[in-house]
Amino acid sequence: MARILLKNLSKHFKNVKAVDNINLEIKDGEFTVLLGPSGCGKTTTLLMIAGIYKPTTGGIYFDDQIMNNVPPKDRGIGMVFQSYALYPHMTLYDNIAFPLRAQKMKKDEIDRLVREVTKNLDIGKLLDRKPFQISGGQQQRVAIARALVKKPKILLFDEPLSNLDAALRSYMRAEIKKLQNDLGITTVYVTHDQLEAMTMADRIAVFSMGKIQQYDTADNIYNYPANVFVATFVGTPAMNILNVEVKNYNGDFYLQDEGFKFKTLPQRKEILSNLVEKKLKLGIRPEHIRLSLKETENSIPAEVYVLEPLGREVIYNIKIGNNILKVLTEERMDLKPGDRIFMDFDRNRYHLFDAETGKAIDISIR
Repeated sequence: MARILLKNLSKHFKNVKAVDNINLEIKDGEFTVLLGPSGCGKTTTLLMIAGIYKPTTGGIYFDDQIMNNVPPKDRGIGMVFQSYALYPHMTLYDNIAFPLRAQKMKKDEIDRLVREVTKNLDIGKLLDRKPFQISGGQQQRVAIARALVKKPKILLFDEPLSNLDAALRSYMRAEIKKLQNDLGITTVYVTHDQLEAMTMADRIAVFSMGKIQQYDTADNIYNYPANVFVATFVGTPAMNILNVEVKNYNGDFYLQDEGFKFKTLPQRKEILSNLVEKKLKLGIRPEHIRLSLKETENSIPAEVYVLEPLGREVIYNIKIGNNILKVLTEERMDLKPGDRIFMDFDRNRYHLFDAETGKAIDISIR
């Protein structure tokens, strides 16, 4: 296996900085996901690791060996593409065996390795078929088998599940994660799908505009986002973001905007006293908001805007001033658009961000 280290890595296409001076360490045997929207630099980073793109500046290291000028075939990698890239005129057996034949390996050894890798992927009985004769999920397994048959030190995935339907994507997520756990191969997986990232990764690197916004475990990225971009990109529905200011009323501190204000916990007085009159953004996850038909001491009046039933859960869209907030709950309430409602939320589960930089402000109680 191998440890991957990216040092001050950049890739420019004329005036476009596709990847802009990133640093990233992927530990030996770790499953790391590069997550972000289209055009954020995640696939370009993967292709530099693979050796398909050469960095403009910076270094790529496998363990302690610099790989910048090492050709892809000598990097000890296996790669699985979004399109599967199977040869349509070849049987599945020949597709999987192709990279071994290119190495001029003996026929008996090729057969042993093909049988071994396909047994783990449950496609051993399909090897005499051609790609058009099997399903999308089976084609994806063939592509994975072809990458694994070379016994690579590093496994790279470029949006491998994008072409599958929702049910098959869910199944293949678990299959790929189980396979990686069993083999212990250092894995880098590119996706724009946050659900894939959250369910599969040991750690996630969230990309935007060619830069890594946060690199951490799924739990930390969800619960402690580094900035507004991460807070709103990770989570479904997205985190609610409101413009607020801190106000001091006779020693009590409030977060306030047009249409609402709420009193903060006394334990945060020292932190919030340094933020009075500063323009901030308040972030609240939809599942941390509570709705009630009755007004309480700390509740904020609101109006039901629209309902989105999800079966087990409901998303209530509520209007406070000029803001529309999403509330995710399993509780069923007899509400319709225009009804008056009251909102409250967990005073320990909100986030504050600097309005100018977007960076998170540490408001943890010490």
